[in-house]
Parts: sequence; C-alpha cells; structure tokens
Amino acid sequence: SIRIEFKEGIYTRRVLYLEIRGQGAIPLTRTDENLTPREIEQKAAELAYFLRVPIEVF
Repeated sequence: SIRIEFKEGIYTRRVLYLEIRGQGAIPLTRTDENLTPREIEQKAAELAYFLRVPIEVF
C-alpha cells in the first residue's frame, strides 16, 4: 500500500511511504521536502493508481 504520514506541530512533516508486506516501509519523499497536502495527496493517488494498491493515511 501507499502510506501518507502527517505529523503536525512545530515542525510539520508529510512523508509518503511504500509499504511492502514483510519488508516494512520505504520512504518515497524526503522529510525536508516541503510538499503541500495537495501535492502529497496527488503523488500518492498517482502512484497508488499505477501500482493498483490502496492508500493509507496516518
């Protein structure tokens, strides 16, 4: 699955991960990459559609 992780606070963090069963999560964006929520959702949607996997939001 594709996982979007949002961490709000002093340092807002939005990271996109590729979750692989038995292998864990692979980050697809850098933590210092300052993407807007719309940009990260668009990237997640395109990738999930291409890979035919669901999107999870944490």
